This record gives sequence, structure tokens and C-alpha cells, in this order.
Amino acid sequence: MTNNRPNIALVTPLKDELNNIDKFLDSVKNQSIPIKTLIIVENDSIDGSKEYLDRITELENIEQFKVININFEDTTYRVGKKYATIINTGFENLREEPFYDELDYIGILDCDVFPEMDYYKKLTGFLMNNPEIGISSGLIFTNEGKQHIANQNWVRGGCRIWKKDCFDQAGYRIAYTADTVSVALAHLKGWKTETLKSAKVISREVDVRFSNSSEKGYHAYYRGHTLLYMTLKSLYTILIKRKVKTGSTLLVGYMKSMLSRRPRIDDDKLRKYFKYYMFNKLIKKYL
Repeated sequence: MTNNRPNIALVTPLKDELNNIDKFLDSVKNQSIPIKTLIIVENDSIDGSKEYLDRITELENIEQFKVININFEDTTYRVGKKYATIINTGFENLREEPFYDELDYIGILDCDVFPEMDYYKKLTGFLMNNPEIGISSGLIFTNEGKQHIANQNWVRGGCRIWKKDCFDQAGYRIAYTADTVSVALAHLKGWKTETLKSAKVISREVDVRFSNSSEKGYHAYYRGHTLLYMTLKSLYTILIKRKVKTGSTLLVGYMKSMLSRRPRIDDDKLRKYFKYYMFNKLIKKYL
């Protein structure tokens, strides 16, 4: 920490965000504390985003600004392992920086997510005062003030930060639902994860680019969730949230994945964590 000021590194995945770039960069430049580095990982943009970013060499309030350009054979927008690969590219590049050991916090900030001015001041203060918490985020709202996700206790993926010690110990895994997996990795290393309700970001609606309950059913199977857990989750979605199609498709996707023996995450400790997910949440410990 330099002069009692936290050193924060942010990684941003970006594809075809020309209309958002200026607003995004302004939200970072206007933070009430400086940002040590912002690494944008641009991939396969065709709307002029790459060329626009090429013209930016430095930004106020950001000590180092870097753009990495990568390409994929499949150029469509995809969450899952492709998103995790993009994020990990930024993390791997960050690890090679000479100032890496000086960092205090490492985060993800999606290009369609716009943090309030005190966002990182609030989060770093919160983490500094809670040594047991390794990952945190604020809550996400739309421009109209609607909260994105009902569960206020789930650490959001696109605007989270890790304490560097937690990041180094737990790591980041290229996997389906890498955000969920990274929380599990932190828990298995003895860290807690918690949202800061007073910290706020604005973003577009969740799943605007991707919404496929059947594939999310596979992701649950991939992680190692049990059939009982998925049945209860589907029933909750259908009966309580009144999303009949979403809940039923989620369970069907899980069942099809189970019957066809689709690949699962290749980590026994993680599969065990998700197998006992409900029990873990009840006892607040992680098997």
C-alpha cells in the first residue's frame, strides 16, 4: 500500500462496446481513489472498439493503462470458458508486471458496468476492516434503479475485487461459471466472501447477451451440484419466483447433462464442495 493508498488492478473484458467505452472509462477515471492499472482485454470487436482503444495512450487517475488484443476461432459472444479465458489473459499479463507484488487488490470490471465515484474506496475500506473476507463486490442496479439479482449476498462477478493474498492463494480457474468457481476456491482456502450493500454500480440488464437456462443446467452439473439440489432450486424458481419456463428448463438441462455424462470440472475438491453445497451453506464451513 503506497502512502496509505491501496494499489488496485482491474481487468476488463471487451467486445463490441464502442458505445460504452467513454462512459466506462469516465467511471474509472472519476473514482475517488486512483487506480494502479487498468488492463482491457479486447477480443474480436468489429464495431470499431479496437481502433478506438488504439488511440488512447493514457488516462487520468489511472497510473497504467494497457490494451491486450486477442482473437478466437469462435468470434461469437459467449460466457463460460471463453469469458474466463479472456479474464485469465488479463490476470496472467498482470502477474508479469514488475509492480505485481505491490498490489493490494485485484478485480474484474466489465465494460458495461459503471461504478459510483466512491465504489473502490468503499470496497477497499470494507476489506481492510474485515481481514477474513477475501472477495467482495457491491450491488448492481439498472439505470432505472432496479436491482439486478435478488440475492444481495452473492458477490457479483463483473465488479468484484479480491484481496491480493486471497487471489494468490485461491487463484482463478478457467471454467464454466468461473465467478462461482472462484468463490468456491476462496472458501476452500478459508476466506469469506461478502457483498458491501452500500457500494453500487450501474449496468444493463443481466443476461441481455446471454440467457440459456438449459446450458445453465449443464453448468450446475459441471460444477458438481446434486440432483436433489437442482430439483429444489428448480421448484423454487417455478413456485416462488414464478418463472416456470426458466425453472423447468434448468432442471431439464441438468438431467440431460447427467444422462449423457457430459464433462465435469476436473477438480475433486471443487466437485465435493458443490456436492455438499447446501450443507456447506448451513454450517458455514466448506467440506
